[in-house]
Amino acid sequence: MKDKILQLCRRLNKFSLENFEILSEIPKSDLLPLLDEFVKEGKLITKNGEYIYCKQNPVIQNHSIFKLYPAVVTDTVIRCFCEDIKTIKTSNIANIGEDQVQKFYTIFRTLIYQRQKRQLDSYYLKQPQKARHRKFFNKEVYLYFYFNQIFVSETLLKSEDDKMFSSKEKAEFTTIYCYLSRNLTHNTNANNLSYKIAETLWRRKRGFKDLYFDLKSLVQH
Repeated sequence: MKDKILQLCRRLNKFSLENFEILSEIPKSDLLPLLDEFVKEGKLITKNGEYIYCKQNPVIQNHSIFKLYPAVVTDTVIRCFCEDIKTIKTSNIANIGEDQVQKFYTIFRTLIYQRQKRQLDSYYLKQPQKARHRKFFNKEVYLYFYFNQIFVSETLLKSEDDKMFSSKEKAEFTTIYCYLSRNLTHNTNANNLSYKIAETLWRRKRGFKDLYFDLKSLVQH
């Protein structure tokens, strides 16, 4: 059913929940969880009470570097990134230049940041929240907390309806923020800071296989 609903989203391109319910003949209670999941995955965005289908342009087509190397090399670089191996070592393992590895790593971090930003935008639209302003290496970023996860934004999301954290959320936020602070001590993280923060949060409490298949999916879609 999930694939059929996504196909209908693609055909309609833009629709309201009410219209989609009529066309699909599926109750709202069954539709909403799937549509929310598509939003989190970046397949849909919400705007002015409507859903809009995001045309998926394969990353491989958008970045010429993927066309320069066989799939086995790209896969090796992905594996090295997930193992948090430095670019110079990955260069030796994959037998390509370190500057090329750096380009791959930048693309991976960009994909990770952009996906979590889409999720943040979706959550914020439904439940506006007052940002936590934090500085790393004298650079300010904006942090938000939803469903036991910290999200980062390069720009401030602001609304008259912004809510403060609850006491429980403050405690949970502090725990994750301490983890974040411990893992961002090296000054090399100052460049593309928001992307490094998103990557660090992405790695938290996840094993290699989980990271690998997740990143592989991001690259392929």
